[in-house]
Amino acid sequence: MSEPPDNADPQAPRRRLDPMLAVVVVVAAGVGVLTLHHLRLGLYVIAAGLAAAAALRLLLRPRAAGSLVVRGRQADVVVLAALAVAIAVLAAVTPLAGSSG
Repeated sequence: MSEPPDNADPQAPRRRLDPMLAVVVVVAAGVGVLTLHHLRLGLYVIAAGLAAAAALRLLLRPRAAGSLVVRGRQADVVVLAALAVAIAVLAAVTPLAGSSG
């Protein structure tokens, strides 16, 4: 009789997707919007991606946070949130040619 394959173990840990993948997809979407000449909207999308990364790093355990873990939790959250706020503020206050407000 043949034995079942090793990967058929029902107790084997499931592989999770890295939350960094979601962040990279959102930031890439923002860059895509930028290339379509929608500067302000693209920067807001990028800022939202970084804010989501900060929230994920704050809420997830270090093992579940995957590649979002760089240093301590507090340092990671502060840096990601500061970048998100800085990009959003710069997008809001930068005057763009041809914009009416």
